[in-house]
Amino acid sequence: MLPDVQMRLPEYRISLSRVGVTKVRKLLEIPTRGRRPIILLADLKCFVDLPPSQKGTHMSRNLEAINELLEEITKKPVYELEGLCEDIVLEILKRHDYASKCEVEMESELMVIGKTPSNRKEQEFVKIIARANAYRNKDISVEKEVGAEIRGILLHPHWDKTMIGSPQKARASLVVQTPKAWIVKIQDIINILEESMSSKSYGYLTEEEEKAAMRKALASPKSTSAVVSEILARAVEKFDLPDEMRVSAKCIAEGTLFTSNSYCERVTTFGKLKAQIKT
Repeated sequence: MLPDVQMRLPEYRISLSRVGVTKVRKLLEIPTRGRRPIILLADLKCFVDLPPSQKGTHMSRNLEAINELLEEITKKPVYELEGLCEDIVLEILKRHDYASKCEVEMESELMVIGKTPSNRKEQEFVKIIARANAYRNKDISVEKEVGAEIRGILLHPHWDKTMIGSPQKARASLVVQTPKAWIVKIQDIINILEESMSSKSYGYLTEEEEKAAMRKALASPKSTSAVVSEILARAVEKFDLPDEMRVSAKCIAEGTLFTSNSYCERVTTFGKLKAQIKT
């Protein structure tokens, strides 16, 4: 039998924070109740920490755990993505007994049916995000998060109807931590993001629909900081999550006249947000 190289003592005994695999692409078929399954092409990242006594990690164990669990999900009637990430981190941590932490992140494009300003239905694509971290202390604890990112447009608050200019393309995201047995609906997150921008983006608009979209944007000029603040305020109003749960919101707007982009982000907890909103 060949020796296990990864179990040997390393030349330099230095612990490493994240060792694993990225760009693991998997086709997921998520069962639903009474409807067609949701098909996703997901990108996964998996990491464990490495103690100073360990030369390396068996990365094939990460891939084995992912493949086995993806086969299992088709047997369940409903399966949320953050729950899948939770199952993966627990299984990987079990297979790496030297690790004290495991992280899994999954991203995918989800097709949803949206509506144009004239209520015409169209296919839209949003990025969905699911994460889970498992920690080995006396017991194993898990944190999981779910979120989404959409594209939209922003009009600067200083613009008005008499000014000539182009709206800024923007991306906005919201990610929330969820307790065990809690489910936050992706569609609720998407609705918050769309309502917080000057206007959402569309695949195709007629001339009249385009005018209606621009009128809406002109009536709601916003900066990236205003978008992030509104996303967080709407999240507190919509989700009755415990105070210790994390929440993060981000908005990036591409420059039009300038080569730089504008950026705003806030990472906090629901408890801290509630306290700020009350004051």
